[in-house]
Amino acid sequence: MVQIKRKSTLVLAILTVLLVSTLITISSQAIPSEGYFFRVTILSTSDDQSIANYLAQELRRIRIDSKIVTHPQGAFESAVVSREFDIVYIDMDWPSKDVDPTVLFSKDGSANYWGIDESIPGGKENEELLEAAQLEPNPLARIDLYYQWQENLMNNILAVIPIYNKVSTYSAWGTLAGWDHAEGLVASLPYMSWTGNHTGQENASVFIDYIMPNEWPKWDEMNPLFVENTLYLSLIADPLFRVTSDGSLLPMLAESWTFNSNKTILTINLRDNVYWQTDQDHYYENETFTADDVIFSIKMYQNLSTTGTYFKWVKGLEKKSNLSLDIIIDGNKSAPGLQSFTPVFTELEKLMLPEHYLNVSVGPDGLPNTNHDNWKKYSIYGLGTGMYYIEKISQGLETVFSRNPNWWGKQADAFNEDLDMLTYKVRLLSDFNTILNEYKSGKLDIFKHYKKGLEFLTQTPYQAQTRDEFDVVYIGFNLKSTDTPEISDLTLTEDGTMTKGLAVRKAIAHIFDKTQIAGLIQTESHIIDSPFSNKFTSYINPDITKYSYNLEKAKTFMLKAGFDPLTLNNTGFTLPVAFLSTLFLAVLVPIIVKKNKLATA
Repeated sequence: MVQIKRKSTLVLAILTVLLVSTLITISSQAIPSEGYFFRVTILSTSDDQSIANYLAQELRRIRIDSKIVTHPQGAFESAVVSREFDIVYIDMDWPSKDVDPTVLFSKDGSANYWGIDESIPGGKENEELLEAAQLEPNPLARIDLYYQWQENLMNNILAVIPIYNKVSTYSAWGTLAGWDHAEGLVASLPYMSWTGNHTGQENASVFIDYIMPNEWPKWDEMNPLFVENTLYLSLIADPLFRVTSDGSLLPMLAESWTFNSNKTILTINLRDNVYWQTDQDHYYENETFTADDVIFSIKMYQNLSTTGTYFKWVKGLEKKSNLSLDIIIDGNKSAPGLQSFTPVFTELEKLMLPEHYLNVSVGPDGLPNTNHDNWKKYSIYGLGTGMYYIEKISQGLETVFSRNPNWWGKQADAFNEDLDMLTYKVRLLSDFNTILNEYKSGKLDIFKHYKKGLEFLTQTPYQAQTRDEFDVVYIGFNLKSTDTPEISDLTLTEDGTMTKGLAVRKAIAHIFDKTQIAGLIQTESHIIDSPFSNKFTSYINPDITKYSYNLEKAKTFMLKAGFDPLTLNNTGFTLPVAFLSTLFLAVLVPIIVKKNKLATA
């Protein structure tokens, strides 16, 4: 009899525990029947499908479901601009050689795909710090401002999770001297020469490069106003200045410059005896580069460029002479008086345009007619003051650049006496294996698509150089998401320390392993915690809030947002199960009690 009673007591204990568990489940956060708190849309390019799959897999650990959307590059860019995502895996081109991240992270930035503005916590401070850093002339004070900005972005806003910056490795034949990958091919050309012939080399005065179709789809876009990739345009045209890899300033078409006392007027003195190349029709010969070209170029970038917003800080332009002009600077037009603007010289790296050739058929708006034949021919052949001019275009095959005999640089102290590479040839090749085989046979002088597994290209008879790139890869959030409001929820957490949306974003930031993500790509990379590339080492705050893989931290932040991961350990034990369990208890317990009484009677 006692044995029966003990069994009944055990059953009652088990049922009691079950009842308590049921009540806990009923009182917890409402959970969808499929066992996830909510669903996010993950956007990536078609090439990054494996990474999108990884992100979706990891999000399941904290019970966030995913819908993956992948597009080819063009459609992907359109979807990013339209913010058709909750989470996006994106490779961001840094806007210039200056550290200024305004374009990407200011409320008015053209690449602010995340939706940062002053309505979100930390948004006002974000704008104030970015503006102050743009205006700060003191280098150390500017670094301190960017230290503060990074911490605010990463801890209080968290619009992006920095993953890595690209590391590019180029391989060239060992007999190539003077090439400096840190400065780039164009900047190295005045110093480059062959110390001897390599395998398959036929002419020591020729340098043979290549390009793939997706990097530059056609050769009839030689206008820097409308082309983002200006690598080969830089063979033809020159800027006023070039910022070197160590951040120093190399004068190009500008010979010297001075500021006024508060750095709001920049006086630029131009080189004398700089000549424009002759146009294809030979209508314009012996045209000299003057202040008119600088003024015209800046106005065209301001009004016609389709690749970004440039020279907003230029308040006015005043020609002092043919070889001198003043640029009036106002870095903050909303403040009284003129304000300085620190990243002046990086925008003055823009390639100069030929005023004498393009300032034709001006309309009532004061802008030239871009449908004029001169503009069309300029887009095909270019026209500049640079090292080379286009000798021949063989559509679908190659483009040949020949040395400009009147290039000003061969007389400048900064360069060598002459260009040893009389010809710069660019072949159009679309297949990776073809490119590799052409390089190994000596029909190419450089290989630019190095990836893991090609270590032999770093050894004799080759040489290789590596550099951090400005480009940064982020996982970005849509702070304005309406499809998944949990990502952007501005409601404060119960402890009042942050918004629920920020808590969710922090949870997600701790669920991804950056090393695993970088391992899914074939190229080299450097893991980063700052939104800045390692290219900007001196600006990177070593003490900012960092996010590394930590499942427990991820769960803690989900709980802070009101989503308890423990309630989802058994995804089948949902509200319908809880109801049936309660009903089961209501029927079964009286029966057991009755049997127990009979057994002890």
